[in-house]
Amino acid sequence: MRKFLSQLLNSVAKSLYNPQQKNWNFPLSSTRNASSKRSSDLELAEEVHGTVYSCASMNASVCAFHPPKLYKKDNKGAGSVEIFEHPLLDLFKQVNPVHNAHDLWELTTFDQELFGSAYWLIDEALENGLPIAIWPLPAHLVKPMREKDSIKPVDWYEIRRGGSVEKIHPGKIIHFRYPDPRDPYGAGLSPLRACKESASLQALLLSTKKSLYENHALPGVILSPEEPMHENERDRLEAIWNARFRNQGNGKILVADGGMKVQTLSPPLSNPSSLLESAATRDDIANAFGVPLAFLTKETNLANLRAAERQHLAKAIRPRLRRRDEKLNEQLLPRFDPSRKLFLATPDPLLD
Repeated sequence: MRKFLSQLLNSVAKSLYNPQQKNWNFPLSSTRNASSKRSSDLELAEEVHGTVYSCASMNASVCAFHPPKLYKKDNKGAGSVEIFEHPLLDLFKQVNPVHNAHDLWELTTFDQELFGSAYWLIDEALENGLPIAIWPLPAHLVKPMREKDSIKPVDWYEIRRGGSVEKIHPGKIIHFRYPDPRDPYGAGLSPLRACKESASLQALLLSTKKSLYENHALPGVILSPEEPMHENERDRLEAIWNARFRNQGNGKILVADGGMKVQTLSPPLSNPSSLLESAATRDDIANAFGVPLAFLTKETNLANLRAAERQHLAKAIRPRLRRRDEKLNEQLLPRFDPSRKLFLATPDPLLD
C-alpha cells in the first residue's frame, strides 16, 4: 500500500512539473525586421566604385588567394594530418555549375566587405543528405528574419527575386557575417557601411568634377555683346560658338558681326581645399577596409610597400581568414563529419 501511494504521488508530481523550453533571451529589438533609418543594402550597392571597389576587391582577392586546407585530428596526440582526398575537397573544386573554389572565396569576402554578410545556399543530395552544391546568394537581396518573441536568433531568411519574396529555412543557409555591436545576431556591419558618408562624399566630388569637365556645372566662356541682342540671334551665336570651339575646336577663329566681349572662366578643378577633401575621404575609406595607404598612392617606395603588405596581411587579412575558417568548421564540416574529427584551417598568410 505504501509503495502504491509513493508511485501515485510521483506520477502526480511529474504531471504537474512542466519545464519551459529553454529561452536564450536574445537581446533583440522587437523592430528588428522593420526598416530602419540607416542606408539599405541596395543603397550601399550604389557606392561600389572608386576607392571603395579598390579596397573591397583587394581584400577579397587576397583572401581568395589563401584557401583553407582540410585536416584530421591525430588520435595519438595533439597534432593533425592534412587530408588530400575527401568529398568536401571535391565539392570545393566545382561548387556549382558556374563557380569554382576561387570564385566562392572571393565572392564570400566581397559581400562581407560591402554588406557585412555573405550567404551560402547549400544544396543537399536526397539519398544521403551530403552537400552537392554551394550557391552564393546576392547578399544585398537576402535578409535574416525573426518572429516576434521567438527564442531563435533567425527563424527564416528572406530573399527577394524580382517582384517576389522567398522564405528559406535557416538550415539551408550558411551565414558569414562581420561583427555588428548593434545586433550581434543579425546581418553584419560592413566596412562600407562604416564609411558610407565618406564614400558618398567621394562620389559627389567626382560627379562635380565630371560636370565641370563637361561644361554642365560652369560655362567655359561668357559672350557679352555690346548691343542688345534678340533671343533668336543669341541662340544662333551660341550654336555657332559651340559647333566651332567645343571638343577639338579650340584655337579656331570666329569673326563676329558686331562688337563683343569674351570672358573665359577657369573651373576650380585644382582647388587645394578640394584636393585635400578628396584625399581625406580616400584615407577614411582605406582605414575602414584596413587597406594601407601605401597601396593607394604613388608617393611610396619598395620598403614602405613591403611593410604595408605585412601590415595588411596581419591586421586585415589574417582575422578575416580566421573568421571564415571558424564559420566553416561550425556549420559546413558537421554535414560531412558529425564526429568533428575533421577541421578546416588556412595557413598563416604571413608564413606562406
